[in-house]
Formats: sequence, structure tokens, C-alpha cells
Amino acid sequence: TNNQLTRVAAAAREMTAQTEAAAGSMNLLRAAVGGYLSLQGAKGVTEMADAYTNLQNRLRLITDGQAQLAQATDAVFNIANRTSQAVGTVAEVYQRFGQNAKELGLSQRQVAAVTDTVAKAVAISGASAGGAQAALTQFGQALASGVLRGEEFNSVMEQTPGLAAAIAKGMGVTVGELRALAAEGKITAAALIQALGKAAADVDQQFNTRIKTVGQSFTELQNSLQKFVGEAATTSGASKALADTITLISDNL
Repeated sequence: TNNQLTRVAAAAREMTAQTEAAAGSMNLLRAAVGGYLSLQGAKGVTEMADAYTNLQNRLRLITDGQAQLAQATDAVFNIANRTSQAVGTVAEVYQRFGQNAKELGLSQRQVAAVTDTVAKAVAISGASAGGAQAALTQFGQALASGVLRGEEFNSVMEQTPGLAAAIAKGMGVTVGELRALAAEGKITAAALIQALGKAAADVDQQFNTRIKTVGQSFTELQNSLQKFVGEAATTSGASKALADTITLISDNL
């Protein structure tokens, strides 16, 4: 019994030491995040909080109630970080698909799935962060208009060949033939969703072989910080309080 109690006491001490080490690591993490935000300054933190608020407002247009909004927000951030894309542009694509969801009979889960395929196809294209963001923005604008063609089509072809290849494969044509379909206005939102669904498995296979760049990792960090700051500001009410105070000053000048 004495031997067993000695072992229990030793295990308890080890667990305590591990807990203290974990707490120390969390303190280091908090210090690192705090230091980074300090470098960003008040303006940088405010911009992150505003970006999070704008993202939520964008998603409110295609969701019903707080539960759906929370689900959509989590989906967008998860897709953005999993594919190393800027969360704002992923949110735009998600919103555009969401606006077509009712007409095309898509569930919120299907909207997330097709957005995920688009983001992965962009990730395997080897585009720069700026190029990927520009192509995703143009793609989102094409979804808003209901058809991919013209300047939006050219941007996708030039900046994100992986996305162009996925669309072509899903539509059963070559990338060269895709241009003719675009000119004829046949790459509609409905056609895109169907094509991307067919190409999803192939895109997943290629995506799983990619090697992440340092720049992409920094994009993920920026996304996570935006979520961290945005949720903190929303939970505490600090962002709304600051905005209301500035509005009050403006109204009374």
C-alpha cells in the first residue's frame, strides 16, 4: 500500500509540473500575441475588428439567426486557414454561393463544400497572395453576376490555373475549350457549382500534396488574429462601444 501511495504521489507531482509547464506556455503565447498586437498599434487592431464586423455583416445576408451565422463564420475561417487564403475573399466567395443557394437548392453544408473546393484549387495554383486574392475577388464578382466571363474569366485563367483546370475537368472540356464556353456565356453559377462538385475529389488529391509557403503561413496567422481580435471585441462590446462613441461625437460636432 505504501509503495502504491508513493507512486500516486509521484504521479501527482508530475501532473502538477506538466500543468504548470502548460500554463507557462500559454502565458508565453499570450505575451507573443499581445506583443504582435502592440506592434500593430491601435489602428491595426481597430482594422482587424472592423474587418471581422464587415465579414459578419456579409454573412448575415445569407443566414437566418445567430446559430447559422456562427456556423457560417466558423466555416469561412476554417476554409481560409485550411487553404491559406485571406479570410475576407473566402467570405466573399461563400456569400456569393450562398446568394445562389436557395435558387439552386444548396444547403449551408454544400455552400461550404463548394467554397472549400474553390479555395483549394486556388491554393494549388501557386499564385502569390495578391494574385490569389485578386482572382478570388473576380470569381466572387462573376458569381454575383451569374456568369463567369470577360475580365473575371481572364483573371481566373491567368492568376489561378488550378481553379481553371478544376472547372474545365468538371465541365468535361479542356482548358482551351473553356475560353469558348466563357465567350458564349455558358459558365453560369449553376454550371460552376456542378463542375466544382465533380472536380472536388481530384482537387483534394492535388491539394494534399502541396507544400505550404512561409507567406501562406503568415496569411493564416493574420486570419487567426482577425478572428481573435474580432471575437474579443464582439464579446466585450468594445468595438460597438467605440463605434457608437465616435458616431455620438460626430453627431454632436
